[in-house]
Amino acid sequence: MRIGPRVATVVVNYRHYDDTVRCLTSLQASDTADQRVIVVDNTEREHHGPDLTDLLDPAVEVVSAGDNVGFAAGCNIGIRAALTSSAEFVWLLNPDAVVSAETLTRLLRTAEEHPDAGIVGSRILDGGHPARILFNGGVIKGHGSTYHADAGVFDPSVPDGSVRDVDYVTGACFLIRRETLRQIGLLSEDYFLYYEETDYCLRAQQAGWRTVLAPYSRVWHYKRSAGRYPPPYYVYYMCRNRMHFSKRFFTAPLSEIESELEAFVTCWLRQVDTHAPQLRGGYEKLVELALADGRDGRLGRRDDIDALVSG
Repeated sequence: MRIGPRVATVVVNYRHYDDTVRCLTSLQASDTADQRVIVVDNTEREHHGPDLTDLLDPAVEVVSAGDNVGFAAGCNIGIRAALTSSAEFVWLLNPDAVVSAETLTRLLRTAEEHPDAGIVGSRILDGGHPARILFNGGVIKGHGSTYHADAGVFDPSVPDGSVRDVDYVTGACFLIRRETLRQIGLLSEDYFLYYEETDYCLRAQQAGWRTVLAPYSRVWHYKRSAGRYPPPYYVYYMCRNRMHFSKRFFTAPLSEIESELEAFVTCWLRQVDTHAPQLRGGYEKLVELALADGRDGRLGRRDDIDALVSG
């Protein structure tokens, strides 16, 4: 017999408290009241910000990670706390996301109708341009390169369709079945940031679980990493972790993996050339470092990224 909320919702906060408050405000209007909300504060000890417990509803549980331990590690802290109850599902939700009243209800309905689905995700829209799709299912091609289906397309022009299998769903909205967590374990903390959810989806599929998209469930993502040119941490972790992910799941030579990465790197550097040409040399060094660390298997957090770009 289940005792307690059916869903444990985990939100990992990092510095931007206003994002987390906005996210949790949207959660309060959810049709699914049967949920336990856990916020993991991933902010560094030395960062002076407000106390989250003073900003959030008293019913929200706040757990301090004590430092910036990375997205996966922060999620895992919340998942461990979630699994102390008898919740049937754990819902990972980005702090810079906003949900509708029906978002979680529709995810749960999909999970009920597809009991072999270990992971369920939503269609994600651009919070800054709410009718534009950011994500409508993840696709893996080649030796591990990934892309988001329908990215940039006008949402009303893409019919919801039916539930469908996808290669991965994004960690911005990631409903996991308790039984899947029991069998697969927690997210891999090797990545620190990016690709951990893609890794998890493939691990689940290898164990026989489906990863599905509920396209009629919507989330709006106000991405802080979206700007005129990519922040240094994005370029570093995306390049390094792409190599790590590809080596873990694919057998291609490193030269082929790096060749597939080249198109992405070229696109990022073109943005830097347009908006911050004085940083071009630093970004080139950053890419070289990311590739070197990817070849050598260096993982986890790296603290010298910004300094390398700024000189």
